[in-house]
Amino acid sequence: MLANCSELQLLFRDGAYRQYLEYADADVIEMSGPEAEPAALLKAFADRLNGYVLCDGTGAQAAVSVAGVLQAVVIPEGLQTAAEAAGLACLEDVRGWTDHTLRRSRYFCRLSRRVAFSQPVSYAPKLVDYAVMAGAYFGFSDSEDQTACKMTYAFLRDNAVVFGWNPVLGEYETVSSLSPLNACLIPADHACNVSVLSGFPSADLKQALTPEPAAQTPHHTVCLFMSDGDNLQWMLTAFTDRSHFGSPLRGRFPVAWGLPASLNAAAPTMAKWLYANAAPGDEYILQISGLGYTFPSKWTNPFALRRMYGSLSEQMAKADLHVAAVLDDGGFNHRSLDVLAGQESVDGVFYLDYSDYAGMKGAARLSHGKPIVGAKYKLWYGQPGGSPEEIAAAVNAASTDPSDPDAYSLIVIHAWSGLDEAGNFAGYGDTMAAVDRMVAAFGPDVRLVAPSAFITQLTDALSS
Repeated sequence: MLANCSELQLLFRDGAYRQYLEYADADVIEMSGPEAEPAALLKAFADRLNGYVLCDGTGAQAAVSVAGVLQAVVIPEGLQTAAEAAGLACLEDVRGWTDHTLRRSRYFCRLSRRVAFSQPVSYAPKLVDYAVMAGAYFGFSDSEDQTACKMTYAFLRDNAVVFGWNPVLGEYETVSSLSPLNACLIPADHACNVSVLSGFPSADLKQALTPEPAAQTPHHTVCLFMSDGDNLQWMLTAFTDRSHFGSPLRGRFPVAWGLPASLNAAAPTMAKWLYANAAPGDEYILQISGLGYTFPSKWTNPFALRRMYGSLSEQMAKADLHVAAVLDDGGFNHRSLDVLAGQESVDGVFYLDYSDYAGMKGAARLSHGKPIVGAKYKLWYGQPGGSPEEIAAAVNAASTDPSDPDAYSLIVIHAWSGLDEAGNFAGYGDTMAAVDRMVAAFGPDVRLVAPSAFITQLTDALSS
């Protein structure tokens, strides 16, 4: 709530906070010990608070939503004495409130219809701050009633976004439920400090891209694309670890790093840090599907889809992104991709299919004179043909005629597969080390390029 009413902000020391504070242009005071205890903080900030909402374990979910409406602080029973001692008044007692109680209360109609939150109860207080700031519905996604979970967000308007995650429904069912509502999911369940970060001004970002002229000799062109960049929480936590963006191997070969459209608005200082620390060969692209994770082919309102992609094009221009990645459910030939390709900021589209990221086997088509290309291979432990050695062998045997669309391979890198400590390809490990092993096995006729160059050269091949 302080994000709405105070220049003095509170942050958790969590994840990549040192990176995003580097570009915060603000004085930072680290607190610990008694001064950082809840009672001391309530007393220090009491004059900036309207009051408090009292809750127990049952009413915690409702308390977050009501606190957003009242611009109050959420107080569990154990802190009520501290809140009263700080001079705060109880504005609402939601002990015992269920989600049904909240929906029948006078507060529900005052909640945002543009944004909502879905969060496992065990992950609180993550995202609680942002939900209160946004005056939005906050739902604990621990119910085992899948039908109820699917209907939870039916009150939202077209083009809404839901922050968080839903482990009960799982990835596919969650996105499948939101897409017909013309809504997007922004994975953010482990994100801290978003209320504060979103208060910093977004920037007009610029990538330092080096032009790559097409080679004149026969060659096979490869673009490497790191998965899971749509995860806002990953951007703010482990994205910069040594297995991914923080790898000492970064810069040895070009990589397409996906960024969520929400990053420059929700965490602009992190976006600035990433752009300032890009290595030669790094290029950022939009990931994934829209303003958040959605299946565009499942949207039921074509006008809402156009509005969403119009807004996306503006966000891409502000972040100097030229390629958009889409993950859909059987949507390669759907008109939704043509709507996306028709946007001014989009030079080309990378397509992944949910059932099999490389299920399109490199199929490509032109729309509005721009290529829409499916991933041909996936570096993914446990998937057929997904090891570094298998992919390298397939690429080395492929066409080397630059005028042939089959001479272009988009390889998606599963962000959680990598080399373990023994150097074996495994389900979790050093992802960039696995990529390096694959690249080292490529033959001399294989040429790695950044995504913009890949799109430009593939366009020429498809047009010839």
